[in-house]
Amino acid sequence: MRRSDSRTALTDEVQRFQDEVRRLAFAVVRELVKQEIERKRSKLPAAKPRVRAANRSAAPAAAPAATPVAAAVATAPATPPVTAASPAPAAPVAAQAPGQPAEPATTGRKRVTWTREAIINELATWMLSGTSIDATFVARHGPPGLVAATRRIFGRFDAALNVAGLHVSKLYPDGPPGR
Repeated sequence: MRRSDSRTALTDEVQRFQDEVRRLAFAVVRELVKQEIERKRSKLPAAKPRVRAANRSAAPAAAPAATPVAAAVATAPATPPVTAASPAPAAPVAAQAPGQPAEPATTGRKRVTWTREAIINELATWMLSGTSIDATFVARHGPPGLVAATRRIFGRFDAALNVAGLHVSKLYPDGPPGR
């Protein structure tokens, strides 16, 4: 009996020791994280109040801008929103080469603004080329921003592929054209 009592006591003591070590480790980690956050905060410039896009129009027009960038943004003309009906119709799907954007709307910048129709046409072009496509392949070999735009607009890359497949089936009800 004495032997099992000593094992139980030893097990209890080891458990208390482990609990104490765990508590001390959490305290150390908590303190380190707190110090790191304070260090990062001290390097940040003074916090500026953020104004949401919806609230910007309600802000007074005569408010002084804090920086030259803010002044330029405040005086820049508002750009009209891009709608599904605003871009020009895309070229026929079969005439486009894979890897080239399907005439997405651009705003004069190097970055391409992908629309729902442009994404569908681009993915349909890739499908018609016979290339096996997935998100990783298109991200590496396709036009920049296409995968991110498909996830932003469709939620999942596979959902965009499904819509593009439906688009191809509507264009070619008897099957895709031969190569």
